[in-house]
Amino acid sequence: MGRWTARGLAIATAILVAITAACATVADIPSPVSLFPNVALQRDRASEEAFEARSLAIRKQLADLDLEELDRWWRRVDIGDPHKYLLPVMVARLSLEDTDESKIWQILRNLEEDKSDLYHFRSYLDIRLFFLFRDRMPEDIKAIYRQMMQRPRVFEWLETGTENHMYMQRLSGLALMDGSNFPNEDPATPATLEAWVRTELQKLLTIGQGEFHSSVYYGYSIGALLNLYDFAETPERKELAKAALDWFATNLALRFSWGTVGGAESRGFDRETWNSGAAAVAWMWWGDGTDAEAIARQMKSQYARLALPAALSSYRPPPHLKALARKQVKLPFLLEASHPSYYSYHQDNRFWERFYVTEDYSLATLVNPKKSYRVKGTINAQYATYKLVVRDRENQNNAVVSLGGTYHSPMAKGSSPGDRYLQGRSAVMYQSILNQEDLEAGVPARSHLVLPNRYGEPQQYGDWYVWQIENIWLCARPWGDTVRLNNPVSSEHEDYQALVAQGKRTAWITDIASVRDYSTFAQLKQALDGTTVSDRDWQSQGKLEYTGLNGDRLEMTYTSDRGHVNGQPYPIPRAVLDSPYVRQPLNSGKLTVEHPQLGQWQLRSTLTQPQWSQD
Repeated sequence: MGRWTARGLAIATAILVAITAACATVADIPSPVSLFPNVALQRDRASEEAFEARSLAIRKQLADLDLEELDRWWRRVDIGDPHKYLLPVMVARLSLEDTDESKIWQILRNLEEDKSDLYHFRSYLDIRLFFLFRDRMPEDIKAIYRQMMQRPRVFEWLETGTENHMYMQRLSGLALMDGSNFPNEDPATPATLEAWVRTELQKLLTIGQGEFHSSVYYGYSIGALLNLYDFAETPERKELAKAALDWFATNLALRFSWGTVGGAESRGFDRETWNSGAAAVAWMWWGDGTDAEAIARQMKSQYARLALPAALSSYRPPPHLKALARKQVKLPFLLEASHPSYYSYHQDNRFWERFYVTEDYSLATLVNPKKSYRVKGTINAQYATYKLVVRDRENQNNAVVSLGGTYHSPMAKGSSPGDRYLQGRSAVMYQSILNQEDLEAGVPARSHLVLPNRYGEPQQYGDWYVWQIENIWLCARPWGDTVRLNNPVSSEHEDYQALVAQGKRTAWITDIASVRDYSTFAQLKQALDGTTVSDRDWQSQGKLEYTGLNGDRLEMTYTSDRGHVNGQPYPIPRAVLDSPYVRQPLNSGKLTVEHPQLGQWQLRSTLTQPQWSQD
């Protein structure tokens, strides 16, 4: 096993690319990378040309937005974070040749005069704008960034907030301090920021993160890491950014599902296709050749802007991740994962995830053993605890299904008090048994299975409700005082239907079969006859047993800490990530990726710097 040093990293990359494809220098290809003259990389010509097409498409899409109207809009409605909306348009226009720069600089002057604080949603694109276009800036604009290094303004880079807020603020500030060559009136600030980055990387490589694979916020954190990677001059700081980027990219690739962010989420529930912040970044990194302009037009501007830092960056994820992100590896596979509580550095990982992916769907559940009645704050309403992504073969409109309580939303999003899940592979068991405290706290006495109503009403077979969704059969067996179909879910969610189990005691079994295996409903009914369901002790003990379509045996007792899958207790928090392709044992400081052709790639934490190795 050879070790990648900072000096040898470019050599190792060149050797790898030479083995796998014909090579060409990036300088030969019209690319945003040309904005980084100190970066010497060799990459596959076809891949880089496709990347450039995606980059150009997203920049044109954002540049076409009406910047002057956006400037009038935020003032009219008194938006607190106007840079979030205006900077993407400015950066996109400046990256293109045909633009009136004088208007951009004047709007930037006005923003500085009226909204001068250095806040997170400003920082991650403001610092990129400075570094990419500083040579074209008027001197008074350049002076604005010089002042960011002076007291008391320099202290603003240390501000706190949610996880992505701190990433945007602190990493962007450190990039400015390290790469601008402006005098810094408080040398302790960059030292403190670097210490924080090292702590965050250690957390990622030992226990994971609190804001795990958020479809909403991953793009913001990644955009800030790209600033440090692209613009820091200190090699050790660039390496810290690269290691964290590699970790984020690995997690995104592992669960990414044909344009939708699959898997359980903290702070998000992606129901779209190529239309979330994290999906926009994934498309920029691993787009599969689909017409770039069409995908860019499909993205709403609030998501497209999160592709912009990646579109203008010299960073590329490890080549081992491409096939995994596109799901061009041997399928199906099962991932078991664990996650810490938000901001946690010392508590045991307390969330357990299962993620199962086939050619036609991905399915994930999140076990959260802690009951909480909070309705305000960062997390509870923002977990995705059951997510089924069904692949649209045209890559235009995947179906996304959720199942759970409705404390936070009738769409079964968030972690409702008392939700309990147990997943094998294709089969999931869910229960909610409410006590008096739950009812007094306002927990609704119902649970919902929510799916797009374009797939029509279910067919029934005994106690089973069945939908054909693309190339799968979704089979649901609910328990409750009553079961009914709400179509639509509500006036706010007209495109979705919900099968509703009403009552203080509700439960579900869902199972999934392939249309290739059972081409007709009659064949599926025969397969369902071969499953076994036992609920004889459910009313008295909250105990359910199910042997499913693929033979997995699930057993759950509601009051127990753990259920059993095929006789084995689950969950057991033995790894941050455990799958055939990606492994990260809990507290190991070691992330390993296996590729069928490229071999093994590994990222390891040490007391000084991250280290990479490859077989």
